[in-house]
Amino acid sequence: MPADIVVRPYAAGDEAEILALWNESLWADPIDRFTWRTRYLLDASFDAGECLVAVDIGANTVVGFVLGMSNKPSTSRTSQPPDAWVVGFGVDERFRRRGIGRALFDRLQARWSNSAISRIVVGPYIPSYVNPGVDERAYPDAVTFLLAWGAETLSRPLSMKASLTGYRPADVIVPLAGRLQSAGIRVRPAEPRDIVPLLQFLERHFPHWRLDAAAVLMDLMGTDPRFVTMHVAEEHGTLVGYAQSRHERFGPFGVNEAYRRRGVGAVLLSATMLAMRSQGFHSAWFLWTSDQAAKLYRKHGFD
Repeated sequence: MPADIVVRPYAAGDEAEILALWNESLWADPIDRFTWRTRYLLDASFDAGECLVAVDIGANTVVGFVLGMSNKPSTSRTSQPPDAWVVGFGVDERFRRRGIGRALFDRLQARWSNSAISRIVVGPYIPSYVNPGVDERAYPDAVTFLLAWGAETLSRPLSMKASLTGYRPADVIVPLAGRLQSAGIRVRPAEPRDIVPLLQFLERHFPHWRLDAAAVLMDLMGTDPRFVTMHVAEEHGTLVGYAQSRHERFGPFGVNEAYRRRGVGAVLLSATMLAMRSQGFHSAWFLWTSDQAAKLYRKHGFD
């Protein structure tokens, strides 16, 4: 890295320059100042020491950044890996291929190594990920950089979208829901009495999604229910699955592992899409799923 470039923690006056760099480097995933503040600066896990910037000393300008997040004992609801995430990074195009990106990543890795963090994942920081990974088509140079730095491919997540215009449930849904109900499993819209049991269900089975679901419940049960949905699956009063949406974004949704492969997820998905259509939305989309789960979504019109 050039001698006239220094790496330091984020400072309050860096916001505008970081946003400009973000939107130049991550051009397919732009953010504005409100997103920066609400998703990242005000996140309980934000630490200025994990948001590093590279500064050109002579011009006193930010020419690179990396935003990291890590589990904190007071905020993390799970002890499961991954322990740390790189949410976004970029270097001014005029300063690339000078070792600045490597210096930012090495400094962040050193900090995390001193905190006994052993694995760093690029992308899927929940709830505030921009992408569940690195888009190979949009950012081929970033992929090359990460591989040279020593990163490996963990998985290949898919984003999908479906039209809600004229949406009708697949023919199998009504009889499937009937069979589930005969077995004691019912899918229905969430009610106020579900708040505590649902949060407990999430704490137990999907802890990373709890805060996102709580925000949807806050709107649904209190402030403004017009743009959110929440459905639950229950067996004799015990919650075994849920699905949510906000505006045109579907999910997250999940089913207790013991109840999977019985059609519970398919009925939850269909009920949510019908509810989204009734709210006037024309499409449903999400950013992240696996090849295996994509088979379910394709049956409901996602591609």
